[in-house]
Amino acid sequence: MSAQPLSVAVLWHMHQPDYTDAVLGRPRMPWVRLHALLSYYDMVRYVQEQPGARAVFNVVPSLLRQLEAAAAGVPDDHLLLARAAPADLDAADRARIVRNFFAFHHARRFAEFPRLRELWELRGEGVEVPAGRAERFTDRDLLDLQVLFHLAWCGRTLREEPLVARLFARGSDYTAEDKAALLACQHAFLQRVLPAYREAAARGSVEISCTPLNHPILPLLCDTEAAHEALPQLPLPSARFRYPGDAWYHVKTALDETERVLGVRPRGMWPAEGSISETALRVLQTEGVRWAATDQGVLARSLARGGQAAEARRHFQAWRWGGDDAPALFFRDTGLSDALGFRYQSWRAADAVADLLVHLRAIRAETAATAADDGAGCVVPIILDGENPWEFYEHNGRDFLQAMYRAVAEAPDLRWTTFDEHLAAGGRVAELGRVCAGSWIRADFTTWVGHAEKNRGWEYLSRVRDRFQERLAAAGALRRIRLAGGLEVEAPDPAVIGPGCAGPLAAAMTAMANAESSDWFWWYGDDNPTDYAREFDTTFRRHLQQALDLAGAEADPGLEIPVLLAGGQA
Repeated sequence: MSAQPLSVAVLWHMHQPDYTDAVLGRPRMPWVRLHALLSYYDMVRYVQEQPGARAVFNVVPSLLRQLEAAAAGVPDDHLLLARAAPADLDAADRARIVRNFFAFHHARRFAEFPRLRELWELRGEGVEVPAGRAERFTDRDLLDLQVLFHLAWCGRTLREEPLVARLFARGSDYTAEDKAALLACQHAFLQRVLPAYREAAARGSVEISCTPLNHPILPLLCDTEAAHEALPQLPLPSARFRYPGDAWYHVKTALDETERVLGVRPRGMWPAEGSISETALRVLQTEGVRWAATDQGVLARSLARGGQAAEARRHFQAWRWGGDDAPALFFRDTGLSDALGFRYQSWRAADAVADLLVHLRAIRAETAATAADDGAGCVVPIILDGENPWEFYEHNGRDFLQAMYRAVAEAPDLRWTTFDEHLAAGGRVAELGRVCAGSWIRADFTTWVGHAEKNRGWEYLSRVRDRFQERLAAAGALRRIRLAGGLEVEAPDPAVIGPGCAGPLAAAMTAMANAESSDWFWWYGDDNPTDYAREFDTTFRRHLQQALDLAGAEADPGLEIPVLLAGGQA
C-alpha cells in the first residue's frame, strides 16, 4: 500500500435565497440573520482551531449581500417584531409573533427551555395559530417568547457571551432591557461573521468557492429541455425557458461579488444544487473557473452517455469535459456526504467519527490497490449543506465537527485538503466523453421542474423574463458574449445593471435574478413540504412583479394568482 495518506476534501455549502424586498429595501424573512447567529461563524471557527484542518466554504453571493445588510443593521420583519414592546403590538402583529417565533428544532430547544414548551402548549399545534390562541398570550408571555426565540438561535460561540449565558440560565421572566441587550449583542456578533471568513481565506486554512449569484439551476436557465437528458418523458413547462446569457450573468457577477466581499476570487464553484450540463460548464469555462463539483450519480449517467465504463469508485478522482482549460469536475461521495448531513445526527460524536474513519480507510485501501498511482492522486469529496444539519445534532454539531477535524488531521494515513490544493498538487484528472445534465438529487432536475406546480412557476418566470428582455434591449443593457465552445449569447450587462449599479433598471435586474433562484421551485410541488409555502410563493411572485414595475413594463395581472393554487395545491 502506498505511504501516501488519502486526501479528504469537505465542502460546506452556505446558502439562503434573497429575501430582500426591492421596494422596502429590507428582507421579509429572518433566515440569513438566524443562521448567522447559529452556525456561520462557528463553522469557520472549528476549522481555524484545529491545526492541519482544511475545508472549502462555498458561499452564495445573495447570502453575502444579506449578511452585509444584517451587519449594517438592516432589519428583517421578524427583527422588527422582536424589537417592539408587546403592549404596543396590535392583534395582527401579536398573532405573527405567536405563529413565527417557534421556528426551531423543538425537541432540543424545549429540553433547554421548559418555558418555551409551556408557551408552545399555550399556542397549540399546527402551522397556523388556532383561532383565539394568540389572545391567550399576555404581554409577559410575548416578551419571554421574543427573547427565547432569539436565544434558541444562538450558536455555541454566541452562548459563550456572558450576557447570553446569564439569559440562558434564567430561562424566563425577561425584561425589556434584557431583550434590548440580547438583540444588541447579536448585532455585534453579526459584524464578526464576514471578517472571520476573510481572515480564514487569507490564512489559507479554508478555500472560498461560490455558487452563481442567486442560486439558479444553471442548466435550466440555459434551457429547460436539459431536464430531458436524464428523464426523456418528464413533463416540462409549456413555455420553454432558454436564457444561457442569464446563466453567464449569474456566474460572472458571483465571482465578482464574492471577491468584493471576501477579498479572494473563487477558483471553484458548487453550481446550485450541483447542477451541471455541457452548456453550463461552457459558461464556467468562459469565466476561467478552475473546478466545479456535483454528485457521483451525475458521473455515472455521464459515463454511460459517453460510452465509458461506469465502474464503482470512479468518483475518487477529478474529471474534465471540454478541453484542457475546462473546469476539473469533482463528484461528491453520496454515502459519506449524506451520513454527515443526515445519518450521524442522532449518533454520539465519537461513534460517528469512528464510523467515518472506517469508511475513509476502506476507500484508501481500495484506491491504493486499484489505482495506477497507488491512490496518491485520489481525493474523497464530501459535500453537503453547511448550515441546516447542525440544529439536529447535539450541541449544534460542535462535538462532532471538532472531533472530525481532529481525527483526520492527526491520522497518519489521512489528510485534509481543498479542491484547489488537490489540483495544484497534481491530483489525477481523467477525461469525460460526455456530460449528462443533472443535479446532486437523483442526478436529475425533478426537484425543480416536472411537477405541475413547479412547471407553472417556470411558466410565470418565462412570461415575465420574455417581457423583461424587451426592456433590456430597449435600454441598451444587453451585451453579446461568446462562450467557450463558440456559442454566442445575449446577456444582461453587469457593467450597466449588475450588483452595485444604481437606477431602477439595475434594481429590476436584481429582482429578476432573485426570481431565477432555485429555491422557489424547490418549495413548489409535494416533495418538500414547508410551513412557509405561502410566504415563499408570495416572495417569488413579488420579485417578478417588481422586476416589471422597476423596468417600466406594464403590470402582469396573472402574477396575482398564487402558483400554489394554480398548481392545484392548497
